[in-house]
Amino acid sequence: MMRIYYIILCVAVSYAAVAQENDFTQYNLNLPSANPAFTGMTEYLDIRSGLREGWNNFSIKNSNTYLSAYTALGNANRSGRKNNSLRISDPTLLDEIKADNKFRRRMGLGGMVSERTVGPYRSFATSANFAYHLPVSQKLNVSLGTRAGFMNQRIDFSGLQVRDDVNDTFYQSLLTANQGTQNTVTLDFGALLYSDRFYFGASTNNLVSERMNGEFLFDLNDGLRYRIQTGVYFPVSSEMTLSPAVVVTYAEGYDLRWLATLRMQYKDFLIVGGGFEPDSKISILLGAKTQNLSIGYSYDVYTSSLNNFNANTHEVVLGISLFNKYKLAPRFW
Repeated sequence: MMRIYYIILCVAVSYAAVAQENDFTQYNLNLPSANPAFTGMTEYLDIRSGLREGWNNFSIKNSNTYLSAYTALGNANRSGRKNNSLRISDPTLLDEIKADNKFRRRMGLGGMVSERTVGPYRSFATSANFAYHLPVSQKLNVSLGTRAGFMNQRIDFSGLQVRDDVNDTFYQSLLTANQGTQNTVTLDFGALLYSDRFYFGASTNNLVSERMNGEFLFDLNDGLRYRIQTGVYFPVSSEMTLSPAVVVTYAEGYDLRWLATLRMQYKDFLIVGGGFEPDSKISILLGAKTQNLSIGYSYDVYTSSLNNFNANTHEVVLGISLFNKYKLAPRFW
């Protein structure tokens, strides 16, 4: 029985190490967590909370949670548009005011805390984002962002027994690795080109990674990752809008990964869609939103060789918009 638990421990650690990033299917509901250049895209305080639960045949806990908050710094955009729109008699002039460079330059600030549990593996991470947005043409904007993070990873040894604790090399390595604990600080960057209808971005994960302690247990987490993402939305009718998106991720030592999603929004309220990642998973996406509240749900069916470990994964993301007194609508990306 303890030998089986030992095997589960190895599988859990390996899985958690490979999937260090917050691998949420509904990444589009929290884009700054994937690319810091998205920080400050909304001109109000955007708060998100996500929960991802995997039910598997190993009967061990597999969950991932986060809480994030991002906003734009300064009130020039919001107050400028509102005040000028009240003063002009020709409504068409409002578009010219909104396109003015002084209303499009802004900074973004925010952060996120997350927690991951996979069997005996635990991790806690926190990060802070900063981004600067500026116009490059009448319709295009560019944003440069950075993210500083801290991660604590550990293994709970309670209940763990091995057949020969003295001569078991793996077990002894765990004991010498600060009792299965490692702290790491990271620094990453992102860039984004976007308009009101599309975005194209690139970002890093673990570009700078410095371990404060623990030199054995989580070596796989130090690998550098690159991500490219793009998305667009376009109206199909007066009541329906489509939004396809693609994310491509490259990690050192692993095959190139990509995820494609397609979502449909009906009457600015109901959202349905799906996602596909080759040799990994197929996803169903559902959601609903009002001006200040939103909820998203996804269900993943895994198709990889680890499908028993990841079976029946559910994900819920809740969102709330605060200080949005000018009732600005979020982009449907």
